[in-house]
Amino acid sequence: MTEEPPDTEPTRRQWVGFWSMILQQTQNAFNDKFAQFTLIPLGGAVGFVFLIPIGKGVAVDVPSVAGLMIALPFVLFAPLAGWVSDRFSKRDVMLGAAIAQVLVLAAICYAVMTRNMHFALWGFFALAVQSVFFSPAKIGINKELVGSRHLGFAAGIQQMAAMLAILVGQIVAGWWFDHRYMALGGGAEMGWKAALAPLLLLAGLSIPALGMAIAVPRVPAQGCEKFSAKLAFSHFANLADLWRDAPLRRASFGAAFFWGFAAFINLWSVKLAQMLTDGGPGFGTLSSVFMAAALLGMVFGFALASWLLRKRIELGWVPVAGLAMTIAAVSLAFMIPDGWPFLITLGLLAFSSAVFLAPLNAWMQDRYPAAKRGELQSAVNLQDCLAGIIAVIMLGLFEYGSRSLGITPEMTFRIEIGFIGLFCGLVSLYIIRLLPGAFIRLIGTAIIRSIYRIQTVGAENIPAKGGALLLPNHVSFADAFFITAASPRPVRFVMDETFMASRGIRVFVSIFQTVTIRRDQPLEAIRITIDALKKGDLVCLFPEGQITRTGTLSELQRGFKLIAKKAHHPLIPVWCDGSWGSIFSFERGLFFKKRPYRAPVGMTIAFGPEIEPNVVDPQSVRQAMLAASAMAQEKRFAPPGWGMRVPQGNPEFVRQFQQSGEDTRRRMWINGHQIGQINALQRRQPFAVLSDSLLLIDHLSVFLTFPELFEATVIPHHKFQPIPSATWVGGDRLRSAIAEAPVNADLEFYDFGSRALTPLDKSQVDHFPCLAVEGMVIAMSMPDPPKPAADSEFQPGSKPNSWGKLLPGWYLLTTDSGTLRAHGPAAPEDGLPLPTGCYLDPEGFLIQR
Repeated sequence: MTEEPPDTEPTRRQWVGFWSMILQQTQNAFNDKFAQFTLIPLGGAVGFVFLIPIGKGVAVDVPSVAGLMIALPFVLFAPLAGWVSDRFSKRDVMLGAAIAQVLVLAAICYAVMTRNMHFALWGFFALAVQSVFFSPAKIGINKELVGSRHLGFAAGIQQMAAMLAILVGQIVAGWWFDHRYMALGGGAEMGWKAALAPLLLLAGLSIPALGMAIAVPRVPAQGCEKFSAKLAFSHFANLADLWRDAPLRRASFGAAFFWGFAAFINLWSVKLAQMLTDGGPGFGTLSSVFMAAALLGMVFGFALASWLLRKRIELGWVPVAGLAMTIAAVSLAFMIPDGWPFLITLGLLAFSSAVFLAPLNAWMQDRYPAAKRGELQSAVNLQDCLAGIIAVIMLGLFEYGSRSLGITPEMTFRIEIGFIGLFCGLVSLYIIRLLPGAFIRLIGTAIIRSIYRIQTVGAENIPAKGGALLLPNHVSFADAFFITAASPRPVRFVMDETFMASRGIRVFVSIFQTVTIRRDQPLEAIRITIDALKKGDLVCLFPEGQITRTGTLSELQRGFKLIAKKAHHPLIPVWCDGSWGSIFSFERGLFFKKRPYRAPVGMTIAFGPEIEPNVVDPQSVRQAMLAASAMAQEKRFAPPGWGMRVPQGNPEFVRQFQQSGEDTRRRMWINGHQIGQINALQRRQPFAVLSDSLLLIDHLSVFLTFPELFEATVIPHHKFQPIPSATWVGGDRLRSAIAEAPVNADLEFYDFGSRALTPLDKSQVDHFPCLAVEGMVIAMSMPDPPKPAADSEFQPGSKPNSWGKLLPGWYLLTTDSGTLRAHGPAAPEDGLPLPTGCYLDPEGFLIQR
């Protein structure tokens, strides 16, 4: 497939053109269906049959003739229509189709005026020919108007509008003809009169489509092949081009199955209405009611698909919808074709089928090369119509076989719908086998989203096409699922081969095309990752090389630097905010073996701005990842209600909190959240303070918002008490009290005082220096987390001469004067000044020189 230029956001002119195209194709679909559902009951009213000259002639009823005439032009003219759509501007082709439609509808009106049903049907055939040339142009122009990013939405809207037009067209036509026919007293002559007025109005209403076509921007022609007679007979050549791309071939077969299924259900419901009414009065109305239920279901199905695909084209919906089609179709086989239950089930069947088709159509439109978009779409249309013809033949064979075996017509209809339902089930299972990753990803993402309320920020920073390397923090074993749920594109993950000992992991790797690497062969791992990027994949590499057991960013490995420089693809920093505390993280000192705090859990995934690959280094990547953490927390606390929310707690603290400005209160909430994202002060655990310490008023995020957010308990004491295993938080006064008192039990002391960097000479006291500036906690030391396995890498929680690790949500910038300031959503606009001479080391510790 040819490489296309990267997506740009559509202009206002392009969006106007897109909606104008939608209006034109809606009007075109309405006219086709209106004409069909006027001519079908007209044929019944005048007793018309179409004779095929075989022997003495084979009589074919009007519904079957109409079905064949819709499909046959696509078989005859598909290659020529594709060539025209590529060779000329698609906008000009659409304008030509609008002119042809006016002329053909005028011819059909003339045929009805002269009582010539044969000529009217040939006019209907000409209307279908016009649609053949219109279809690849209207579908192919989607991507040229809105680009890949909005293609799923555009395709869903296009199909929804077409089905809505078909729905309205057939309802209006069937009702209008029946109403006029019965009002005029019935009979063959009155049938012609009943059809004429609606068709005349239809011809007049087709004229505005010319203006709609003119409003579409004139996109450039893409193809350059000159016309030759062989184009008219290049069906197999076009199909060969389509089938040469295996994924495109399989997707096109899925679309063909849908259209064969739709043709089957369409003709099945018309013939069912014919059986129930004996083809007499009420036939047009009942057939319209059946089809209305189906098409209304499709309208809602395509509307839902447009919403589901608004961020990315997700093929996982195809097998899910196929299974739903199976259930609905088999259910119809056991229902009486009367009343609301039957109509609702018919609507659900159509609803599911729309969700089945929409992702396939959008995916194919995105994959077509620009210069062959019309040709390939025509080949797809050809397959679709062949499938429709096969469906009509299948229905005929069922009827012939049933008559031969003496099966009643009612039982025949049940067998037919039951068969198509079981066939849907087989097709769905085959698709799951072909797309296990897409299917499992969709189900897994749905489960993840039901447990974790995932918000996304910065998704527009991911290129719509082409290779890119995601560089996220690594907090839990479920990070891959969180990122998959948030990404607008499918993601391939890089995984250490040491995990392959588990059979479940091996299955995961094979299904999701995971890039496996070996640490003892780093150059080979880098080569494999670069190859994946060059194929255009979105690859995710966790640059820390391990899951953090402190909640903070660990030291970054250097493999990504070589990957970036050799692959020359963009690097996207990513931050998962909120996964610390899940059962998949090391919070509470172990993985998995703990109960979740609550469900659903709030989580925010931030995709930061692209990092240039030629200037990448661990420091710049760390800075970009920390900036992404600030983006995530800014998004989490964006709702204005945070500035008005008041925590519970000590009345004096609450009063101090309320006296702060709204922005300061919001920043306190953010800082309380930051404290809860690391393995220092524990969630739902008590910690002790001195009740008369001035530190309490100055650090409300520690003593008020953090306890409120994470259900921790603040226990005030009038004086220091060496309680075994207690956690104490304070400053200089508490430090002096600890230093002077005899301590006979192990305890923890989080020191926010001015002498925090000076070690505390108490062997049974774990001293953890911390830094707060203007009441906002910037860094905290913490215990060294235990190793979950003997071969796990050591991760320090503290370092000499350090205030601890920088909290997620902060990133550091150097001013022109050389001073370091902390920025993030918990800081004022100009940041917070840090102590002179401090710096951030490669492991994320804030060190004093």
